[in-house]
Amino acid sequence: MALIFETKVALFEALKSAVPTGVQCTFAETGKADRRQQVWLGATVDDDLAPVGMRDGRKPTNVTGYVEVNAVVVSPGNPVDAERSVYALRDAISGAVSALDVRAVTGLLDVRPESASVETSETTDGAFSALTMRVRVRGRVYQ
Repeated sequence: MALIFETKVALFEALKSAVPTGVQCTFAETGKADRRQQVWLGATVDDDLAPVGMRDGRKPTNVTGYVEVNAVVVSPGNPVDAERSVYALRDAISGAVSALDVRAVTGLLDVRPESASVETSETTDGAFSALTMRVRVRGRVYQ
């Protein structure tokens, strides 16, 4: 559904202004590890499309989907700082989601963070912490 994509675009615009200075914010993963802090949008899922009712004309459909927001922080040799920084990014991402005006996307009813997972590890390149936040999108479209 275009509703989920349009919400993803609106979320990207909100993220660009919400993440701290120095954090690379991209629409998709760049595949480059040249930044110490990055945020990007991941998978988009149309999870549930449910007809609302039978009627003549345009048919309303309730749409529920998900957009993943990913972040990574690299800290030379300090996993505590890496994880602390990724939690700060999680708060910035949650703020951007909460600040998203549902009127900005036609048919959007609700958008909110649903879950987040953080993984921290040490490598030869330093410590890194990765965040995946799942954002639930609900709306109604007419077909």
